[in-house]
Amino acid sequence: MNKLYEKLAEALEEGRRIEWLTSPDDGEECLLIDGEPAFGNPSDGMISTTIASEPTLLLIGAGHIGKALYDLAVMHGMRTIVLDDRAEELTEERFSKAERHVGPFEELLQKRYAPSPYIVIFTHGHSYDLEALRYALSAPFSYLGMIGSKAKAAAQIETVTNEGFDIARIKAIHSPIGISINAVTPEEIAISIMAEIISTLRKDKGAVLLSPTLVRKASEGSCVVARIIDKHGSAPRSIGSMMVITEDSTYSTIGGGRVESIAIDEGRKMLEDGPERKILRLDLSKGGNAGMICGGGVTVLLTSI
Repeated sequence: MNKLYEKLAEALEEGRRIEWLTSPDDGEECLLIDGEPAFGNPSDGMISTTIASEPTLLLIGAGHIGKALYDLAVMHGMRTIVLDDRAEELTEERFSKAERHVGPFEELLQKRYAPSPYIVIFTHGHSYDLEALRYALSAPFSYLGMIGSKAKAAAQIETVTNEGFDIARIKAIHSPIGISINAVTPEEIAISIMAEIISTLRKDKGAVLLSPTLVRKASEGSCVVARIIDKHGSAPRSIGSMMVITEDSTYSTIGGGRVESIAIDEGRKMLEDGPERKILRLDLSKGGNAGMICGGGVTVLLTSI
């Protein structure tokens, strides 16, 4: 079973198209990557969930708009990485929850910080925007936006086109950046950019977002994975939500409350001497087996790794 999570983590990191199929009867699982079976065999009656990677925001620049966009990213719980050559701007006080990298851009743009990130370029005075654009176009990304006028964008896009960068990636550049809301202030511009990022992120409205780090944790073994594979009515989290349970800790959530408490208790029993799989069918209505009154129900698959 570790193999499933290894393949899933790789696919998430590479930004591949992923479908996770699960039998609600016995918990058998199948992974389709770009439409092709990568683990297990699909069969009739399996429930399909589209999976995508949780976003990592890479901000190349820590000025006023960068700070405002970072604040919105924190509000949305997005992992954020910020690069800048000005230590006085990229401080712990201004970007306390970000992964911060300070140094000459010539050095910063030699490294890769996340697979398929959401990249926004706004270096101080636009002095390194072209270098940052070349950097971004050299590897897969989920979103690429660059601040600046139409004339500046056209000139830089012409430059990278003439330099032979991949045309499909060039066509994916958002510049001028953000949706049109007549934004003026840094905060308003940041809102327009975040709206465009969310529009890209939620292109497939049914996709469940998973952290590659969480999936890697599961692939290490000595744990139980709790995953919601079906639901009806009122339930705390969507199908596909996933949590990793170890002997003394948990990672992520399947909604908290009674559902999660039951899953953790049952998962830890499995860690001791339980079966490879267990399916919990929890009735959340008054008088149901979960001891709740909110209505609805969830099916949770527990898998020992």
